[in-house]
Amino acid sequence: NEEFLQAKKDDEEAIVLLSKAKDAISDFYKKNSIELGKLQNFLQQGPELKKSEDQAPDADFSDKSHRKGESKGVISILSMLIEDLGAEITEAQKAEEAAQLQFEGELKAAEELQAKLEEKKTNLEVAIADRKTDKTDEEAKKADNEKAREAEETYRKDIQPDCDFMIFNFETRAEKRTAEMDGLRQAKEFL
Repeated sequence: NEEFLQAKKDDEEAIVLLSKAKDAISDFYKKNSIELGKLQNFLQQGPELKKSEDQAPDADFSDKSHRKGESKGVISILSMLIEDLGAEITEAQKAEEAAQLQFEGELKAAEELQAKLEEKKTNLEVAIADRKTDKTDEEAKKADNEKAREAEETYRKDIQPDCDFMIFNFETRAEKRTAEMDGLRQAKEFL
């Protein structure tokens, strides 16, 4: 952007300088009442020969307007340079405008992408915090379950001898109970 502004400034200054030079040459010819004629478009024409090419020229001393053809060419060149610089400024402005529009579009896209990524980052941070909370809760449940399991194992160890006794002596005790009930029935019948 700064390069464009500097180039534009340089071209505008060149146009002013070339216009002053063109005006100075034109003013000289106007002050001295010398007719330049129609300005050329940078195509110089050869001299018009009224006589044979082989005839020697007359020895004439030149007057102040003898270089008006050359001056007309210089003024035409200056005019062309001014027009070219004007066209260059116009093209540079169009190119700068297109570049600015492209930059603004890319900037907008980058800002949108940044907003999306920041939102995604926030969502991920929330998800991570939720997972950490879930993990902490699960670890607490695990610790509670391990304590309950240990308590259950301790209780099991405490009742193991009684259970073993019941398992090993169940049939024997069942037989004894049956015999005892039979004995009580017989005693009841006896009475």
